[in-house]
Amino acid sequence: MKKTATVLLLTFTAVWMLISSVFAADNAATPDTWQVSVGKETPAASLDSMFPKVIFIHEGDKVVFTNGAIATPHTVTFLAGQTPLTTQDPTHAIPTEPSGGSWDGKALLNSGILVPKQSYEVTFTTSGAYSYYCVLHPMMVGTVVVLPKGQPIPSKVEQAAAAKAQENDLIFQASLLEGSHEAQYAVNKDGSLTYKIALGSGNSTFSHNRMVPETVIVNQGDSITWTNLSPYEPHFVTFNKPADLNFFTEKGEFNPKFMPPSGAKEFNGTGFTNSGILLNTQSYNLKFTKVGTFTYECYLHSGSKMRGTVVVIPKGAIKLVVNGNAIANSAGAQWKNEDLNVDVVSFTKALGGKLVIDKKTNKYTITANGKSVGTVGTTLKGTVYVSAEKIVHGLGGTYTWNGATQSLTVTVGAKAAAASTSHSH
Repeated sequence: MKKTATVLLLTFTAVWMLISSVFAADNAATPDTWQVSVGKETPAASLDSMFPKVIFIHEGDKVVFTNGAIATPHTVTFLAGQTPLTTQDPTHAIPTEPSGGSWDGKALLNSGILVPKQSYEVTFTTSGAYSYYCVLHPMMVGTVVVLPKGQPIPSKVEQAAAAKAQENDLIFQASLLEGSHEAQYAVNKDGSLTYKIALGSGNSTFSHNRMVPETVIVNQGDSITWTNLSPYEPHFVTFNKPADLNFFTEKGEFNPKFMPPSGAKEFNGTGFTNSGILLNTQSYNLKFTKVGTFTYECYLHSGSKMRGTVVVIPKGAIKLVVNGNAIANSAGAQWKNEDLNVDVVSFTKALGGKLVIDKKTNKYTITANGKSVGTVGTTLKGTVYVSAEKIVHGLGGTYTWNGATQSLTVTVGAKAAAASTSHSH
């Protein structure tokens, strides 16, 4: 009886070991699927990298390359020793092989244009380290390392963590470029000014897709020069885009109508006005001849909300910049007895403060930066004006008057949310 039990136990053990070994072999032989994000995008920046930048897989595994941007197209291009493709070559937009095929690393493999969220799948059959890049963003490179089956590689969790750390690092770098900026300017021979706006910035791995500064106040007759400071990302300056004019074609390519400049060199607020494509260091200049508030956009990066505003006020009117923010309705500011008087409501709002109005005494009390200051107002055409100098000094702030730009720059405490206004009777 004991002998029979022993034989049965040994037989069961042998069978179990055989089943386990077969299961392990089958499991090891089962191809795996890996994910690579071709770029990512935040509300402020294009993160032009592969995530992860280097991925480790086994022979027979599949990689799904997905465009992770909001609005930016990309490609996945393996050269395999061939001459690099460029955007001048029309074949860059066309896949060399359909998505889902196998590749042995011996021939050019190109996904063609991938619009946001579109994927391209490749099964890698041969061991090796294969570099690839985005034709539209040549600095955007990655590597697929293919190892023989059974060789140890980082787990999916580990490789996903590396991709996330890479993404967080780029987001942090881009965040350092956020904040308010005062427009630079040059004085022209006729006394008008030309303001300078940066179209983006960044480095080889991310593009900070912002107009810097985003809002500019100019006087009627002044000009603006936009310069693309992104090292590789093209940008556009477009006013009054027709609703039926799309930036991308159905194939995901740039609409050729956006490529050349459109409109006159002077802008009166009407008509489709477009810079055309601006590459690194290229500039576009426009003179503003009509009073008003005009918005514009880089429609290549509309997903990043790359937009700006130009506020044109009458010639000679005073501009106000408070805590780095231009006050759009500052045209009413005026000098009185060598003291600059400002609209009390707009000024309080720009300070992020609270305004209390006592109609009986005509006293206006502004609280901001943990301090309060009261002053008497002067009403002109329904608008109440108060002394900017008295308010700024009373709140412990500073101000600078620029005679060339006719602008007052004020700094008081921390920037805050919109002001609240209350009345006492």
